[in-house]
Amino acid sequence: MFALEPIKTLESKSCKATFYHSTMGQIAHITGQQGGLLLQAHPHLEAELLAHIAGCTHPRPREALILGGFNTEIAFELLRHEGLKVDFVQEEGELLEGLKDFLPHLDTLKANPHFKQVSKILDLEVKKYDLIFSLNPLNAHQIDGLQRMLGVEGILIASAPNPLLEPQAFKQGVQELAPHFSVLMPFSSPYTPFSTHYFFASKQAHPLADLILQRVDMLEGLSHYNEDIHTAAFAQPQWLHQDHLGLFKN
Repeated sequence: MFALEPIKTLESKSCKATFYHSTMGQIAHITGQQGGLLLQAHPHLEAELLAHIAGCTHPRPREALILGGFNTEIAFELLRHEGLKVDFVQEEGELLEGLKDFLPHLDTLKANPHFKQVSKILDLEVKKYDLIFSLNPLNAHQIDGLQRMLGVEGILIASAPNPLLEPQAFKQGVQELAPHFSVLMPFSSPYTPFSTHYFFASKQAHPLADLILQRVDMLEGLSHYNEDIHTAAFAQPQWLHQDHLGLFKN
């Protein structure tokens, strides 16, 4: 492992970002009502994985929503998909600006007419979304609200607790998502320095059976995501499968 040396902190009314120096570059660890890790040297890792797992599985994505975090690079990656518009919910605008060194395309996004930032979810237009990304784990009430905002073929990707470190919280997340979706699968990011975990949930779309390979092949200029990474992300160790028999829907 590599040592983390704290450099500085930025605080807002609901979140704190602690900056660390490491052998792999600067890291921002966000805690509070929203969380996350941003890697200055590798901003593409989470962004490419989440954006294109969803964008290359949904047959016709047109509307996407991102909430619960600061990683605007996901929006940048989503906009590689033709005809897609992205709404980004973030009320901590000052802290977001303070993280610009970790978000190299933030200014480019703000000038893009297909990207819209709002402060609160209540500020959004009433519409159905094809893709929803929650960068924070969801509770049952939030899951119920977001699943109502999904279109028929919609995909929800939500941050998940680490199943090794927080097994009960992970299982609770599965149990709360399961009643609303016919496809529910955990995944994680291969070839990253930190173990990050997510849930893929949909009423129709399957991340492996419905993967659109032609769309994957058309993506250019990526550093991380490809067909093999997509497939590997959904690999489940035997203990995880056994501990959640009857809960995952794959």
